Amino acid sequence: MLAMRPATSEDRRALEAMIQARSEWMKSKQLSNWSSWGQHVQELAGNCMRRDGDMWVLVEDHRRIIGCTTILRTAAPWAWTTSEAEEAAFYLNGTVTDPAERHRKLGTLIADWAVDRAARDNICWVRRDCTSSALAAYYEKQEFNLVREVSTPGGRTSYALERKAERVPTLARWLISGESPTVTAPLLRDEVVESARFIAEARRLLSRSLGGTAKTPVAIS
Repeated sequence: MLAMRPATSEDRRALEAMIQARSEWMKSKQLSNWSSWGQHVQELAGNCMRRDGDMWVLVEDHRRIIGCTTILRTAAPWAWTTSEAEEAAFYLNGTVTDPAERHRKLGTLIADWAVDRAARDNICWVRRDCTSSALAAYYEKQEFNLVREVSTPGGRTSYALERKAERVPTLARWLISGESPTVTAPLLRDEVVESARFIAEARRLLSRSLGGTAKTPVAIS
Protein backbone atom coordinates (compact mmCIF):
# COMPACT_ATOMS: atom_id res chain seq x y z
CA MET A 1 0.00 0.00 0.00
CA LEU A 2 1.01 3.59 -0.62
CA ALA A 3 0.80 6.46 1.85
CA MET A 4 1.78 10.13 2.08
CA ARG A 5 3.35 11.17 5.37
CA PRO A 6 5.37 14.14 6.65
CA ALA A 7 9.09 13.83 5.96
CA THR A 8 11.57 13.64 8.83
CA SER A 9 15.30 14.21 9.10
CA GLU A 10 15.76 10.44 9.10
CA ASP A 11 14.50 10.36 5.50
CA ARG A 12 17.35 12.46 4.17
CA ARG A 13 19.65 9.65 2.98
CA ALA A 14 16.84 7.83 1.16
CA LEU A 15 15.71 11.09 -0.40
CA GLU A 16 19.21 11.88 -1.64
CA ALA A 17 19.47 8.43 -3.25
CA MET A 18 16.09 8.79 -4.99
CA ILE A 19 16.80 12.31 -6.27
CA GLN A 20 20.23 11.27 -7.51
CA ALA A 21 18.64 8.33 -9.34
CA ARG A 22 16.15 10.70 -10.95
CA SER A 23 18.97 13.02 -12.07
CA GLU A 24 20.88 10.13 -13.63
CA TRP A 25 17.73 8.91 -15.38
CA MET A 26 17.15 12.40 -16.79
CA LYS A 27 20.75 12.46 -18.03
CA SER A 28 20.29 9.11 -19.75
CA LYS A 29 17.22 10.52 -21.52
CA GLN A 30 19.18 13.66 -22.46
CA LEU A 31 16.68 15.93 -20.73
CA SER A 32 17.91 19.50 -20.68
CA ASN A 33 17.71 20.24 -16.94
CA TRP A 34 19.27 17.03 -15.59
CA SER A 35 22.43 18.85 -14.46
CA SER A 36 20.44 21.27 -12.32
CA TRP A 37 18.85 18.38 -10.48
CA GLY A 38 22.22 16.72 -9.99
CA GLN A 39 23.71 19.89 -8.52
CA HIS A 40 20.88 20.33 -6.02
CA VAL A 41 20.42 16.79 -4.70
CA GLN A 42 21.38 17.68 -1.13
CA GLU A 43 19.40 20.91 -1.20
CA LEU A 44 16.23 19.17 -2.38
CA ALA A 45 16.66 16.32 0.09
CA GLY A 46 17.33 18.88 2.82
CA ASN A 47 13.74 20.08 2.54
CA CYS A 48 12.96 17.34 5.05
CA MET A 49 14.62 19.56 7.68
CA ARG A 50 13.13 22.90 6.65
CA ARG A 51 10.80 24.86 8.89
CA ASP A 52 9.38 27.18 6.24
CA GLY A 53 8.31 24.30 4.00
CA ASP A 54 6.13 21.28 4.49
CA MET A 55 7.81 18.27 2.89
CA TRP A 56 5.87 15.06 2.39
CA VAL A 57 7.07 11.68 1.20
CA LEU A 58 5.24 8.97 -0.69
CA VAL A 59 6.08 5.62 0.87
CA GLU A 60 5.28 2.04 -0.02
CA ASP A 61 4.47 -0.47 2.70
CA HIS A 62 5.31 2.22 5.30
CA ARG A 63 9.02 1.94 4.50
CA ARG A 64 10.39 2.62 1.02
CA ILE A 65 10.32 6.23 -0.19
CA ILE A 66 9.27 6.43 -3.83
CA GLY A 67 8.30 10.08 -4.12
CA CYS A 68 8.29 13.46 -2.40
CA THR A 69 7.02 17.00 -2.67
CA THR A 70 7.30 20.19 -0.64
CA ILE A 71 4.33 22.45 0.01
CA LEU A 72 5.26 26.11 0.28
CA ARG A 73 2.85 28.82 1.41
CA THR A 74 4.53 31.79 -0.29
CA ALA A 75 4.45 32.57 -4.00
CA ALA A 76 7.44 33.10 -6.24
CA PRO A 77 7.23 36.88 -6.86
CA TRP A 78 8.20 36.64 -10.53
CA ALA A 79 5.49 34.06 -11.30
CA TRP A 80 2.46 35.32 -9.39
CA THR A 81 0.84 38.74 -8.99
CA THR A 82 0.41 40.48 -5.65
CA SER A 83 -3.32 39.72 -5.57
CA GLU A 84 -2.71 36.06 -6.42
CA ALA A 85 -0.09 35.81 -3.70
CA GLU A 86 -2.69 36.97 -1.18
CA GLU A 87 -4.96 34.03 -2.04
CA ALA A 88 -4.83 30.85 0.01
CA ALA A 89 -2.71 28.47 -2.03
CA PHE A 90 -0.30 25.56 -1.85
CA TYR A 91 2.84 25.98 -3.97
CA LEU A 92 4.32 22.62 -4.91
CA ASN A 93 8.09 22.56 -5.05
CA GLY A 94 10.69 19.85 -5.60
CA THR A 95 8.32 17.05 -6.56
CA VAL A 96 10.42 13.97 -7.33
CA THR A 97 9.53 10.32 -7.92
CA ASP A 98 11.60 7.16 -8.19
CA PRO A 99 12.43 6.70 -11.89
CA ALA A 100 12.20 2.93 -11.50
CA GLU A 101 8.51 3.39 -10.67
CA ARG A 102 7.66 5.92 -13.39
CA HIS A 103 5.17 3.54 -15.04
CA ARG A 104 2.93 3.94 -11.97
CA LYS A 105 2.35 7.68 -12.59
CA LEU A 106 3.32 8.60 -9.05
CA GLY A 107 3.74 12.27 -9.97
CA THR A 108 0.07 12.43 -10.89
CA LEU A 109 -0.83 10.66 -7.66
CA ILE A 110 1.11 13.21 -5.61
CA ALA A 111 -0.56 16.07 -7.50
CA ASP A 112 -4.02 14.63 -6.84
CA TRP A 113 -3.14 14.17 -3.16
CA ALA A 114 -2.06 17.82 -2.91
CA VAL A 115 -5.28 19.02 -4.56
CA ASP A 116 -7.35 16.87 -2.21
CA ARG A 117 -5.42 17.97 0.88
CA ALA A 118 -5.75 21.62 -0.10
CA ALA A 119 -9.51 21.20 -0.30
CA ARG A 120 -9.58 19.56 3.14
CA ASP A 121 -7.52 22.44 4.55
CA ASN A 122 -9.80 25.07 2.97
CA ILE A 123 -7.06 26.17 0.57
CA CYS A 124 -8.31 27.54 -2.76
CA TRP A 125 -5.48 26.68 -5.17
CA VAL A 126 -2.59 24.35 -5.78
CA ARG A 127 0.09 26.09 -7.84
CA ARG A 128 3.49 25.32 -9.26
CA ASP A 129 6.00 26.96 -11.57
CA CYS A 130 8.84 25.58 -13.67
CA THR A 131 11.32 26.66 -16.34
CA SER A 132 10.82 23.69 -18.66
CA SER A 133 8.16 23.81 -21.37
CA ALA A 134 8.08 19.99 -21.43
CA LEU A 135 7.49 19.89 -17.68
CA ALA A 136 4.77 22.52 -17.99
CA ALA A 137 3.06 20.36 -20.62
CA TYR A 138 3.33 17.38 -18.25
CA TYR A 139 1.67 19.38 -15.48
CA GLU A 140 -1.12 20.33 -17.85
CA LYS A 141 -1.78 16.60 -18.28
CA GLN A 142 -2.26 16.56 -14.49
CA GLU A 143 -5.10 19.07 -14.98
CA PHE A 144 -3.09 22.16 -14.09
CA ASN A 145 -3.93 25.21 -16.17
CA LEU A 146 -1.20 27.44 -17.57
CA VAL A 147 -1.74 30.93 -16.14
CA ARG A 148 1.18 32.76 -17.74
CA GLU A 149 4.73 32.64 -19.05
CA VAL A 150 7.11 35.13 -17.46
CA SER A 151 10.81 35.92 -17.45
CA THR A 152 12.67 34.97 -14.26
CA PRO A 153 15.36 37.18 -12.65
CA GLY A 154 17.92 34.93 -14.36
CA GLY A 155 16.44 35.61 -17.78
CA ARG A 156 14.79 32.20 -18.21
CA THR A 157 11.15 31.62 -19.09
CA SER A 158 9.02 30.47 -16.17
CA TYR A 159 5.65 28.78 -16.54
CA ALA A 160 3.06 29.41 -13.81
CA LEU A 161 0.31 26.82 -13.48
CA GLU A 162 -2.57 26.30 -11.07
CA ARG A 163 -5.33 23.82 -10.30
CA LYS A 164 -8.46 24.44 -8.25
CA ALA A 165 -8.48 22.61 -4.93
CA GLU A 166 -11.11 19.89 -4.72
CA ARG A 167 -11.71 16.54 -3.10
CA VAL A 168 -10.43 13.58 -5.15
CA PRO A 169 -12.48 10.50 -4.12
CA THR A 170 -10.46 8.11 -6.29
CA LEU A 171 -7.42 8.63 -4.04
CA ALA A 172 -8.83 6.05 -1.64
CA ARG A 173 -8.04 3.35 -4.21
CA TRP A 174 -4.33 4.08 -4.04
CA LEU A 175 -3.50 5.82 -0.79
CA ILE A 176 -4.05 5.12 2.86
CA SER A 177 -3.76 7.93 5.35
CA GLY A 178 -0.17 8.57 6.33
CA GLU A 179 -0.90 11.03 9.12
CA SER A 180 -1.31 8.47 11.89
CA PRO A 181 1.20 5.76 12.85
CA THR A 182 -1.70 3.53 13.89
CA VAL A 183 -3.08 3.14 10.38
CA THR A 184 -3.92 -0.50 9.68
CA ALA A 185 -3.47 -1.90 6.19
CA PRO A 186 -6.49 -3.69 4.59
CA LEU A 187 -4.94 -7.15 4.92
CA LEU A 188 -4.24 -6.66 8.60
CA ARG A 189 -7.75 -5.29 9.16
CA ASP A 190 -9.19 -8.45 7.59
CA GLU A 191 -7.10 -10.60 9.91
CA VAL A 192 -8.29 -8.63 12.95
CA VAL A 193 -11.93 -8.96 11.91
CA GLU A 194 -11.55 -12.69 11.32
CA SER A 195 -9.91 -13.16 14.72
CA ALA A 196 -12.76 -11.26 16.39
CA ARG A 197 -15.30 -13.50 14.68
CA PHE A 198 -13.43 -16.61 15.81
CA ILE A 199 -13.35 -15.40 19.42
CA ALA A 200 -17.06 -14.52 19.35
CA GLU A 201 -17.94 -17.96 17.97
CA ALA A 202 -15.79 -19.67 20.61
CA ARG A 203 -17.51 -17.72 23.37
CA ARG A 204 -20.94 -18.61 21.96
CA LEU A 205 -20.13 -22.33 21.90
CA LEU A 206 -18.66 -22.14 25.39
CA SER A 207 -21.76 -20.37 26.71
CA ARG A 208 -23.99 -23.05 25.16
CA SER A 209 -21.86 -25.79 26.74
CA LEU A 210 -21.99 -24.21 30.19
CA GLY A 211 -25.74 -23.72 29.96
CA GLY A 212 -26.39 -27.29 28.83
CA THR A 213 -24.92 -30.57 30.03
CA ALA A 214 -21.68 -29.37 31.54
CA LYS A 215 -21.60 -30.16 35.27
CA THR A 216 -18.15 -28.88 36.17
CA PRO A 217 -16.59 -25.48 35.66
CA VAL A 218 -14.51 -25.06 32.51
CA ALA A 219 -11.10 -23.48 32.98
CA ILE A 220 -10.08 -20.96 30.34
CA SER A 221 -6.33 -20.43 30.06
